[in-house]
Amino acid sequence: MHIAFVDSNPAALEAVRLAKEAGHRVTFLQSPDPLYPRTERNLRILGMADRLIDDVATTDADAVAKALADCHADHAIDVVTSQHEMSTEAVALASRRLGLRSTCPEAVLTARRKDRCRAALEHAGLATAQWALAEDEEQVLAAAERIGYPVILKPPSGGDSLLSHVARDPSEATAACHSILTGTDAVPAGWREQFRRGVLVEEYLVGPLVSVELGVRDGEFFPFCVSGRFRWAGDEVVELGSYIPANLPEEQRAACETYAIAVCRAIGLDLGVFHLEIILTERGPVLVEVNPRVMGGALPTIYRHATATDIFTHLLDILDPAAKVGLPGPTNGCVGGRKVMALEAGTLRADATLESVRLHPAVLQVVDFADYRTGPGRAVAAGQVVARFILREQDHPSVVRAAEQILRTLEQNLGVKLMIGEKD
Repeated sequence: MHIAFVDSNPAALEAVRLAKEAGHRVTFLQSPDPLYPRTERNLRILGMADRLIDDVATTDADAVAKALADCHADHAIDVVTSQHEMSTEAVALASRRLGLRSTCPEAVLTARRKDRCRAALEHAGLATAQWALAEDEEQVLAAAERIGYPVILKPPSGGDSLLSHVARDPSEATAACHSILTGTDAVPAGWREQFRRGVLVEEYLVGPLVSVELGVRDGEFFPFCVSGRFRWAGDEVVELGSYIPANLPEEQRAACETYAIAVCRAIGLDLGVFHLEIILTERGPVLVEVNPRVMGGALPTIYRHATATDIFTHLLDILDPAAKVGLPGPTNGCVGGRKVMALEAGTLRADATLESVRLHPAVLQVVDFADYRTGPGRAVAAGQVVARFILREQDHPSVVRAAEQILRTLEQNLGVKLMIGEKD
């Protein structure tokens, strides 16, 4: 099978390695400013590709279509995929133009536009948050008044929680509106068009935040896991990490999976592994967003530690029409991945080290300073991730306690205040 990967988040580079080890032909389209760091490991993986096409504007449908057309003419492409959220729209449009097999383009474009996604759920009769798409402050305030404070304000097709805000009154809604409409200069240039589509005003959903990792092929659905989230007590919009399995009773976990399948059907997502974020409200599961890509960040690594299987192997099996798709067995305890995030701007100590984290008996893996482009003596901004660690304990409460203990020690070692404390 010839797979064309169009860009990637850092975690999903693993899919390239696994594809080559499985004997597939791989083409990789790389952006001039990739999301992943150019570490020795990442460069080694990219070097495995049969064809690496560099400096492609992977958020531009014309540039992607041209690169794919050239590759397809040389060696027929069997399937196209992107694991970079901001590139999925360009891939959808390019694949439709060239007639290449990929996730249904219309479904990807609906998923990426949260306003259109909410409308699709309403049309299908599925639970969804109240919402409105606004173009200016007047419309934002009118929508917030109708929906009722507090509300969530964000770009309708943004990413990574950039420019997302909770507004509890009109003054906060006004400030959030201005931030979204004028703050795109802080967003990478290739992403800005997708961030400039107005302001989405949504109902503030109350309840645990979880995600469902769901594979789809030929009308068959494969629920790989339901994960939970660590959210900062100081601002629950800030996600501090994830853990598997979610801390839910079996009936609630099953309800989340059933709802996720209904969402994918309503939107038309038909091929791939998708990451659906859901709030488990008093009225049941309600979608936050559906991402037309595999889970990112540390979640694939957490999944591997928790299940002894690889989510990217599942992706490759889904993409291969001849492959059998399997589901993981029971998880081994609870595995959590915790970001080390600066609470305030500061400078890491000259002798800053992560050794205390590595020595903790519950820790399975540490993602070091270099992966976050920081290190001893380097300045860090408020909210910046400087490292990450993954740990295993018998259950979710034990993971929370161990992570807090590790972070309080680490705070002294790094010389900067950290975000510590989880939302209940």
